[in-house]
Amino acid sequence: MRKRVYEEITDIILSDIKSGKLKPGDKLPTISKMAETYQVSQASIREALNSLKVLDVIQVKHGQGSFINEQMPLGFEQNFEIITKSDITNLLELRKIIEVGCAGAACKKADALHFEKMEKALKKMETAVENNELGEQADYDFHMAIAEATGNPLLINLLEDVSETMIRTMRETRRLWLYETQKSIEKIYEEHKLIYKAIKDKNEDEATKNMLSHLKEVEELLLMHY
Repeated sequence: MRKRVYEEITDIILSDIKSGKLKPGDKLPTISKMAETYQVSQASIREALNSLKVLDVIQVKHGQGSFINEQMPLGFEQNFEIITKSDITNLLELRKIIEVGCAGAACKKADALHFEKMEKALKKMETAVENNELGEQADYDFHMAIAEATGNPLLINLLEDVSETMIRTMRETRRLWLYETQKSIEKIYEEHKLIYKAIKDKNEDEATKNMLSHLKEVEELLLMHY
C-alpha cells in the first residue's frame, strides 16, 4: 500500500534526523515554508508534525515553532518507525482478549491499594484534560492497575511485554481525538471513569461491557486513519 503524503514527509524528516542533517534542538521551518519545500499541502505538513510529536521526536512550543527534541525516544537509533495498521489490529485484538477479562477479575480481587492506583491514574487523566494534554502515560497506568488487581502475574507480564506499543497507540488515539475528530479527550477520561466505577461496585457484567466498548471505540478510531 502506498504511503500517504504526510507519512512520506514524516519519513523524510526522520531520515534527516538519523543522518544528522537535523540535530537535537534544531528549529524546523514554518509550516508554509515546509509545504513549499516539499511541494505538498500545509495540511499534510501539519499531519507530519503531529505524527512526529506523537513519536516524541519533536516538541511544539506555542508562539515559537517546532523543535527537534534534545533526547530521542528509546529505540530510535535501532528501528523507530510509525506504528502500522497491522500493529494496531494485533494489539487491540490482544487487549480485548486480555483486558476485558482483567476488568472482570478485578471486580472480584481489587483491594484498596489497587483502587488507589486507579484513582491516581484517573486524577492524572483529569489534569491532562484540563491542560489539553494527551495523558497517555496515565491511561497506561490505569489499565496496568486493573491488570495488577487480578493478582495474576502472567496477565501483568503480558501487558508489560507490549507496554511500549500500548503507550504509542494510546498517544495516537488521544492525538486523533484531540487534533482530528475535534472532540475532547474528556470522552476517553469519562470512559475510564465508567470502567473504574463498575469495578469499584464489583459489577462484573458492567465492567467487562465498559472495557470492551472502550477498546472497540479505540480500535475504530485508529483503523479509520490507518
